[in-house]
Amino acid sequence: MLTLNRQLVALDMVCTELAEYANKLNGHNNLVPRSYLNLLKQFCLAIEQLSETATAYKQFAFIAEVDKFGLALPITNTRILSVYLRLIEYVIDYYQASEKIAGIIDSHFDDNAEKRLQLLQTRAIRAKAQFKTVVQALGKPDYQEFSSHLALPQSDWGWDALRLEIQ
Repeated sequence: MLTLNRQLVALDMVCTELAEYANKLNGHNNLVPRSYLNLLKQFCLAIEQLSETATAYKQFAFIAEVDKFGLALPITNTRILSVYLRLIEYVIDYYQASEKIAGIIDSHFDDNAEKRLQLLQTRAIRAKAQFKTVVQALGKPDYQEFSSHLALPQSDWGWDALRLEIQ
């Protein structure tokens, strides 16, 4: 139980830091600050560790502990942790590919740059498409709550920006 509480505290701290970025990331820009990307990676690690810890608990006991802790991020069952993990991995992959694309365009344009650029663009497009698929299965209300807790830029990750139909 001590490990679970520590992991919930760590996750809550990362969510709090991410909430501070909500006002900073309003513009449409595929390049996000390195500090924000690092926070997303910390969130990913925290969710992954929490998911591993959750396997030692029965569903009801785990949810009871999370509810008792009062985590702002909605965790209604243990399976939602894998959904959150998958979503955040797609976001990180997209931003890392976008950062590399910008680096190639800005300075490293050599003979193989066109091939690398095409591969990275495909990687970014695939990450966003997979993200959209998972988000659509999650549903609009749950996704909007998730995205607000992670301060995902609405210009890239908003329901309307993803062009998802209303559910």
